[in-house]
Amino acid sequence: MANILFFLIIKSIVLAILSSPSVGDFVEVYRDLIERQKKTLIYSIHVSSKLSATSNSADQAKRFFPQAKIKVIDSKTAAINLGFIVLETARAVKRGECEERIASIIDFMIRKNRMFATFENFEYIFRGGRAPFLGKFLSRSIRLKPIITIGSDGKVKLKKFVKNKRNSIIELYRQIRKDSFDPFSTVKKKIGIFYGTDINPALELKKMIEEDNRIKIDELILTEITTVMSAHTGPGIWGVSYCPVVSK
Repeated sequence: MANILFFLIIKSIVLAILSSPSVGDFVEVYRDLIERQKKTLIYSIHVSSKLSATSNSADQAKRFFPQAKIKVIDSKTAAINLGFIVLETARAVKRGECEERIASIIDFMIRKNRMFATFENFEYIFRGGRAPFLGKFLSRSIRLKPIITIGSDGKVKLKKFVKNKRNSIIELYRQIRKDSFDPFSTVKKKIGIFYGTDINPALELKKMIEEDNRIKIDELILTEITTVMSAHTGPGIWGVSYCPVVSK
């Protein structure tokens, strides 16, 4: 379903109700991987357990398959950073890295990834229960734009408020620039820029990042958010996720 159509639907109801995958869903997937595809080692990496019950369902499902090694991993993040962790894990497996090395790659990316985002209207994320601390600021939602992040514990946290859309774009740029301050650092970053129905703030942020030679880019992805994320954040979201490249 296209996000624009989805937003038209959720605007007509009080709150879009979504559910995480069930234990049964994971049992079906694991059974296919183990019994049909003959996999003996599975990396099952999921969105932060503080934002979804997905990891819990996966953890319960793996108990049905004691004959296989299923590693259920709480990424403590979301959106593109979750994708980066999954991609790097898959690449490490394809290279034939040992389990210890793959575990260190996953741990590094979970600890080092960062994500910052803002919203046109933060009522969606408040009503969805992911950021209850925003409730006391709802009366200011028209005048102020919150900059939120996901902390090391996997919870959504408020970084600060800014006055308008332009300032929010600048603040997101400042966050990634701040983490790229060392002029002697050769570490490149995997960067993801995401947006809801309005691509323009994302394009402006992308341009600012690409034109700053202090920000060393390994990979840059520009993408629309999924409908699942849309239900929790609303249409007016844009943000940036990034993680340093793992040394070979």
